[in-house]
Formats: sequence, structure tokens, C-alpha cells
Amino acid sequence: MTLAITLSSSLLILNALALLGVGGYLLWRYFSLRRTPEAHDPSNLEEFYPDEVLEGRKLERVLGWALVMTIIVAVALPLYFLLEPDRQSSADDDYLDRSIERGATLYANDQMAEYDAAFSLQCANCHGADLKGGSATGTVTPTDTSDPACTIDEQTGECFPIQVDWQAPPLDSERLIYTREQVTEIITYGRPGTPMPAWGVESGEGVLNTQGIEDLVNFIESEQISSDEAMKRTQDEFDQLLEDAEQGVADAQEALDTAEQELADAPANQQTAQENVDAAEEDLVNAQDYLDTVQEASEGEILFWNNCARCHTQGWSYYNPLEPDEAPPPGPMGGGAFGPALDNGSELRQFPGSEGPEMQYDFVANGADRNEQYGVRGVSSGGMPHFSSVMTKKQIEAIVDYERGL
Repeated sequence: MTLAITLSSSLLILNALALLGVGGYLLWRYFSLRRTPEAHDPSNLEEFYPDEVLEGRKLERVLGWALVMTIIVAVALPLYFLLEPDRQSSADDDYLDRSIERGATLYANDQMAEYDAAFSLQCANCHGADLKGGSATGTVTPTDTSDPACTIDEQTGECFPIQVDWQAPPLDSERLIYTREQVTEIITYGRPGTPMPAWGVESGEGVLNTQGIEDLVNFIESEQISSDEAMKRTQDEFDQLLEDAEQGVADAQEALDTAEQELADAPANQQTAQENVDAAEEDLVNAQDYLDTVQEASEGEILFWNNCARCHTQGWSYYNPLEPDEAPPPGPMGGGAFGPALDNGSELRQFPGSEGPEMQYDFVANGADRNEQYGVRGVSSGGMPHFSSVMTKKQIEAIVDYERGL
């Protein structure tokens, strides 16, 4: 790389000197003519050197210079041939480094060193400064007026829209489950029905041209973790779910104990203290119900919750079972959302017979290109991730078994 840069600099200096030389000669000729404006005969009418001069030392000097120039060309061409691949590779690396820097600026929020108020899209607000995921605020409207999350508009009789926190996925493993083309499409067109906006000009809504999208994708690619790290995270999330459920029960019990103690210590404010006890009791019931659900769930079901329900279950990304009154409850598990419905035996019809589980495993593990057939009647939209780089074969088989039983 250093050699290529040195050669490039040398060529620039050589060209500059050549231009200066030509320019100096032209200026000299111009001012020479102004000093001696008398007319001369045309060169083809002037008598030239005699043969004795032409075929003597002068010819030897001309031939000598011709030999020197021939040697220069003979050396320079192979040298250029040998150095050009490295020069091109260095130029590609430099271009990619600059693209990643621009992508980092687009991604950054005001807590990051790369932030630029004029250019940053602040993707880190949702997906985390470390690209490990986070949350995004979105708006949903409950459809069931009996839902605790529903506040009824007296004029229309319908529920008011409410703000909810969507789980924003990690991007440091994005290229392990999506192709570069899929990531580009997600950024360009967004995710309809979610807080993920369309950022591309091609969508008719965004501000990023093709170069901006490419910069952002290059930055995301530069931050990817390894497949082994991603598989470890999948297992850690699986283990963490039960721990979180158990901790939820412990926290709810502690809150109830505190509320009961405050009720006993606050005879002058009985009503408020009792309301706090009632709320804490309800939270404990919700936490215990959630723990029971997790303990009864199969491995495939929990893996489905963590990795598939975001797309295939309505409302899963913003529903918190420990606070069920804060958002509408999710739809039927696998009932479809951004992705198609998987329940009511649809997977058994899509991947039938004795070969069905193997066909379905291949689809979950490797996905399918846009317009490519999968199963017996499916045509891929190109949006299905491929999970073989973030899950073990056993885990994918557990998901397939769970889906086939929906």
C-alpha cells in the first residue's frame, strides 16, 4: 500500500514537472519572439546540417537518447503491470474506509463521536451505539375497547392511539442472517407497520441516495460479530429468558412486601396505600403467570419467541407480559404480521409429507432468493432471513418442530 502511494505521488510530481517544463518553454518562445520580432524563413526552406554533422556525434547523441528512452519504457511497463493490482486494491481499500466513515456518521446519535448534526440519521437511538439492539417508540391503536390499554374516544367510540416501545433488533449480526441486498432493501424501504422508516430516495419517502445507502451498509458490515459469537448470544438469550422471568417474580414479590409494609405504617393514607398493594398484587400475579408460561414452553417455542415472533406474531415486538396493561396483547402465536401466518397447519401444507421437516429446515436455515420457490406452493418475497449462522442445527430443528405444531 505504501509503495503504491509512493508511486502515485511520484507520477503526480513527474507530470507536474513536465507541465511546468512545457509551460516554461512556451513562455520562453513567446518572449523570445517579442524580443526578436524580425521575420525568418520557414524551417523547411532553411539549409539544415550537412551529412558530416548529421552522421557524426549528433547522430550518436540522438541514438543514445533513444536507447535511454527505450530502456525507461521497457522497465516502466512491467513495473506498472506488477504494481497496478496493489494500487487498485489500495484504492478500493481507501474507498471502503471512507465509505465506512460516512456510514458511521449517518448511523451516529449525539452521544457518539461520529455524530454530525447536519448528516446523522441517529440510527443508534433505536439500535444502540454498539449495534446490539435497543428500543424504538411507535404508535399503535388498540382495536378492542375492552382492552385495558384502550382509552375510548367519546366522540368516535374507538380507542385512542397509544405510544409503545418496540424492540429494535441488533445490527451487529444483521449480515449473518440477511444478504447485502436484503439489508439494502430494508434500509431503503423500511419495515411497513413498524417504527423502522424508509430511508432511501427510491422509496419516495427517504433522504438517502444510492451512495448513502451503500455507506450505511458498509458501516454495518464493518461491525459484524462472528458466527460463533452470534450462536453464543442466541443461547444466552434463551437462558436469560427464564432468569428474567424468575427475577420478575422476585421483584414483584419485593414490591408487594414493600407496599404491604407501607400500608401498615400509613394509617392516615389508607386508600393510596391499599391501591399500591392491589397494584403490586396484580403485578405479582402477572409475573407468576409469565414464569409459568416460560417454564412450560418447549425449547422451540422459546427460540421462536426470541427470533421469529417479531415478524410472525402481531404485536410481539412491543408487548411486555409483565406489564400487560401498557399495550394491546399480541395476536395468536405465529398468526402473521410482517411475515406470513404459520398457524392453522399452514407449515404442514407448505412442507408436507415425510420430506416436509427437511424442506422446512432448509428454508429456515438458508432462506430463499426473491421469486424462488420454497416448499410446495411458496414463492419467496426475498425477506426471509437465514439462521444457519446464528443457530445450531438442533435449535433450528426445534423451531421447525414447534412451527409444525402450531
